[in-house]
Amino acid sequence: MPLRLACSFPPLLLLVLCGPLAHADAPQKIDWPEPTQSARPWTRWWWHGSAVDDQNLSRLLEEYQRVGLGGVEITCIYGVQGEEEHNRLYRSDEWISAVRHAISESHRLGMGVDMPAGAGWRMGGPQMPRELGNSQLVLHAHKVSGPGTFELNFERTTPQAVVARSADGKLIDLTPDVKAGKLSWAAPEGEWRIDTAAYRWAGDRVKRAGPGGEGININPYWRKSVDAFLNDFTKTVEQTPGIRAQFHDSFEYEGNWQPEFFSEFEQRRGYRLQEHLPQLAGEGDQELVGRVKADYRATLSDLVLEDLVAPWVAWSHAHHMLARNQSHGSPANWLDLYSACDIPETESFGRLFGGDANLLVMKFASSAANVSGKQLTSSETATWLDEHFHVTLGEIRQLVDRQVLSGVNHVIYQGTAYSPEQARWPGWLFYASTQVNPQNPIWRDLPALNAYITRCQSLLQTSRHDNDVLLYWPLHDFWHTPRGIRADIRVHNFEAWYKGRPIGNAAELLQARGYTFDYVSDQLLQDCDSTREGRIAVGGGSYAAVVVPRTDHMPAESIEKLAALARAGCKVLVVGQLPQSLPGLKGAAGEQRWAAQRARFNKAADDLRKEALLDDHLETLLKQAQVRRESWAADTGLAFLRKRRGGHTLYFLNNGGRTPFDGWVSPTAMGEAAVLMDPASAAIGQAEVRELAGRREVRIKLAPGESIFLLTSDAAPSSKPWAYQDSDGEPTTLDGEWNAEY
Repeated sequence: MPLRLACSFPPLLLLVLCGPLAHADAPQKIDWPEPTQSARPWTRWWWHGSAVDDQNLSRLLEEYQRVGLGGVEITCIYGVQGEEEHNRLYRSDEWISAVRHAISESHRLGMGVDMPAGAGWRMGGPQMPRELGNSQLVLHAHKVSGPGTFELNFERTTPQAVVARSADGKLIDLTPDVKAGKLSWAAPEGEWRIDTAAYRWAGDRVKRAGPGGEGININPYWRKSVDAFLNDFTKTVEQTPGIRAQFHDSFEYEGNWQPEFFSEFEQRRGYRLQEHLPQLAGEGDQELVGRVKADYRATLSDLVLEDLVAPWVAWSHAHHMLARNQSHGSPANWLDLYSACDIPETESFGRLFGGDANLLVMKFASSAANVSGKQLTSSETATWLDEHFHVTLGEIRQLVDRQVLSGVNHVIYQGTAYSPEQARWPGWLFYASTQVNPQNPIWRDLPALNAYITRCQSLLQTSRHDNDVLLYWPLHDFWHTPRGIRADIRVHNFEAWYKGRPIGNAAELLQARGYTFDYVSDQLLQDCDSTREGRIAVGGGSYAAVVVPRTDHMPAESIEKLAALARAGCKVLVVGQLPQSLPGLKGAAGEQRWAAQRARFNKAADDLRKEALLDDHLETLLKQAQVRRESWAADTGLAFLRKRRGGHTLYFLNNGGRTPFDGWVSPTAMGEAAVLMDPASAAIGQAEVRELAGRREVRIKLAPGESIFLLTSDAAPSSKPWAYQDSDGEPTTLDGEWNAEY
């Protein structure tokens, strides 16, 4: 069945090779790989009220398999009005039975099942006591004139620190004097400032919870809370074997504290945060405020990774499941969270244009996968792409193309609501508007889109990245902002942390000028090694250079690693000036306790200055370092993704413009022959190749919105020539009035 696109863009083309060459001089048999479960698109399967039955579960799964879906992610949410009697309480015996049936039927049909720990958004539920719930920091300051008695009653909060500060800066820790939530202090003569830090329950509950799953959510910064939840949920996963992966949705927890935060902070940052409560509250010298808050935010990031994500991944593995995680939305370093799991997942949200589906932001997930050696990068796909029943297959396909360009190779629709056969049209629906379900008219032609995505992902999942540049993310600079407490890094606020900042400017230039890259964090940078050829090896691949955009604050370990790579012959490109300071309070000039660490930082900076390339202009540095560039991309406006497969180079090309393209391009990895493959029709053919001015070029013809895979090879393939759709003559203008009958 042809793919019917309700938009002005034609179906997309692809070009790919499907297997390694047996002999370099023999004609190559090129074919599509056998589709796997993960190569087919999956969908988020909403169970409203878990009001499901075995007959409808089997019927729907058979229908999902028929249209080409490879798996479902079961997520239980609020129920349907009037259907309360059919609800199954989350984690009840009846619910367990339904999940087991869904898993069994999915496996019978060759499909997979993922599932989150929790009903709705956020881990949590009725088993979580408030004392293990999420916490909100409460800061207050009081002015006291002594001598006199100062009394304070901590109502509805749990005190963590009380510190008195005299006019000349003398500190007195009054925390031990707090008894049963009350303080009575005989203030000495003089003017005093009393700073208090306490916490309260943040008010977080499981969002959109299904029946039986309502309750308080975990504290994502506190291992004790996370362990309590996972230990309890173990009883459920042990009764539902066969789940491929645990899923954790985007970070939507509200709090910013945990009861042991002060000790965690001191252990990691080397000083007592209690002594800097005015700065944490945003008062005083703003540089010092920024440094203290940067240390607070770095600690919060550590806790999300070490107290939430890492234990959850280990727990998943212990129960024979993978871990699929959306890192965005958190106050932590995305790259470190993404790389800690098995399947990093990004998301698109909103309309194609003007929504939160920025290609370079989605690229953080695939960067973490590439740098840490992961095979899959998934995406929550097409969330709120348009209004209900307005989303077209063409719009979904355009979005999928954009995700492919960002490195995504595992599409998961958002989403499909379970709807029983007896429900009247439009059936049971989820409020997010992209309805990938049998009630939607686009369902008739969905098999064509799914086949297209499957062919794409069959190749993308069996190839590896071929990117040249590691782009360092100077996240500490963002953490130094004196505003606010948490510094969230969300898909929806990329203007705050990305757009217009050095990281965003560098990424946009690399993308526009035809350079390929992945982002790298301080932690992932430590995994990098040099090769004898002067390349940077990490995650099973290698890069030609690491780029450091303008950076003010950098950990000593990072600048030492960069200096070591440069000394080993690797290309380290520094835009503007070298980093000027350690992050946080350690970098403050007046802090003598860290003078040795600042000396270590300065020595590494001097070493880096001698070995690295420095310039105010990134493109000048890239040219000096002779980093490979696909110049034709900048000249033609075509977007591309480049990968390696079976010893050959694979390009995914996309014409995102409004005019057709018919021309010649000269890929840097151009061989003697080139092959085109169309995932919409499964057609395969040899592309036209010519030599011009000492360069080999391949002909590409793309309509607006079309995409194609180009595979270059030094051996002649056995396929027939590609059928370019060329016009036989001049177009004829149809004048006058015309009537069309349907």
